[in-house]
Amino acid sequence: MRSITQFAIVCFFTACFFCCKTDSNTKVNSEVNNYDAFISKLKAKGIAIGNILVYKDGAIIYQSSNGLRSIDPIDSLNLNSQFRLASVSKQFTGMAIMKLKEAGKLEYDQKVNTILTDFPYDHITVRQLLHHTSGLTDYERLIAENFVKEDSTKKYILGNNEILTEFYRVNPELDFQPGDKWEYSNTGYLVLASIVEKISGQHFKAFLKEQITDPVGMTNTTLYSYQIEADSTMPNRVFGYQLALNQNDLVSNDYHIVNDVRGDGGIYSTLEDLYKWNMALANHTIIPKAYLDDAWTPGILNNGDLTNYGFGWFLEQDPSKPKTVFHSGGWVGFVTFLYNELDTKSGFIILTNNTTNDFGTIINGISNIRAGQPYEMPKTALAAGMAKRILTEDSNTAMRYYHAHKMDTLNYSVSEGDLNVLGYQLLNEDELDAALAIFKLNIEEHPTSANPYDSYGDALLLKGDSIHALKNFKKCFEMDSTLTYAKDKSEKLEAALQP
Repeated sequence: MRSITQFAIVCFFTACFFCCKTDSNTKVNSEVNNYDAFISKLKAKGIAIGNILVYKDGAIIYQSSNGLRSIDPIDSLNLNSQFRLASVSKQFTGMAIMKLKEAGKLEYDQKVNTILTDFPYDHITVRQLLHHTSGLTDYERLIAENFVKEDSTKKYILGNNEILTEFYRVNPELDFQPGDKWEYSNTGYLVLASIVEKISGQHFKAFLKEQITDPVGMTNTTLYSYQIEADSTMPNRVFGYQLALNQNDLVSNDYHIVNDVRGDGGIYSTLEDLYKWNMALANHTIIPKAYLDDAWTPGILNNGDLTNYGFGWFLEQDPSKPKTVFHSGGWVGFVTFLYNELDTKSGFIILTNNTTNDFGTIINGISNIRAGQPYEMPKTALAAGMAKRILTEDSNTAMRYYHAHKMDTLNYSVSEGDLNVLGYQLLNEDELDAALAIFKLNIEEHPTSANPYDSYGDALLLKGDSIHALKNFKKCFEMDSTLTYAKDKSEKLEAALQP
């Protein structure tokens, strides 16, 4: 009788287990079907989605690959395609610094100029670089304003050494005193990679491979030494591209003069490798938990305020939600996102290379499906429709299209920023009169916003109308005194106009 009772208990729990498992599988299958439906709807609207992976309770539940790996020659993406991660790379830089800390080779509060002896600032620490509170000015702007190309026909590709040499030569003032505020800084992470190289005696690529990617089993992840052409040693490398302003042709969007910078970006990886990375973090297998706790603690400003950034990760600070770290990346044609719910070992990865304007819609769609909520489809971008009409018809047709649809906010989207970007895109296409019309429209639509006046001034200056350009630069700065670039332009132009 006792054995029969035991058998009945076993059967009861077995039945409960399989019932729960079936219910769980049904929920997962329903979620997967929702992902498929969402992706299909995006494809039907002509949106190239890129590569997506979703995992739950430590297991992959969904993967998809849609789009082009390259446009010359035309080649499709697959699940093994290696995407440029852009700023998602920063968490690997943060981990590299943590590895040096673990080895007893640096301290987070150590001053940077005790490591990089040419570093011209006395009071910036490693921790402030990690937390984006250093005050270092942007290296992209510094290079754009100061780097002189000896050969104007050559496509230069600069890395850390060249940029730091220029940085030390120019010795720009800090944007603010270290620790006074939080301001996202690519320059800080460039410096962090150079710190790793100085202390370890290794190139950052070799250090990452030895200390991070090999131990995690990330065999398809590398810091890439950029070259413009296809590389036979990296056949799965993804190239950035974009839809031309005429909304018909595909053009490359992969090269930039600072494409060899390491630390703030430059790592290429795959969906599977990034899933391994997220799991290594959640399971504390890459470094002891105490170091990760430090990395996922908000930075503290001089006034005691907390930031929402750790050592290369943004931090979810809602206590009602699972502990989560995440980061986005955007560079040339690539837009990427890594979301890691550490407590639940769940999350998702999105990798794109088509300069998409619909990335926010994709993130929100995946997030809503995970939460069991309805999702929205992207609206038609009015700026894109205007661009097409300007280049294939004329500006008047584009203006009529804009005014006919701007109130239909359920189906169309447009913003001050969209119009501003369109204006500069037209300038790049030598469509000066059309750009002037767009900037003027932006002022009419957003008369209390300062920046459209500056943009209009830029176009007027190119037109040769210095007097009205100066008027618009001054008006921009009068409306918003934080826009010092408008003040600088007006002062330079006033000086040039002096008899």
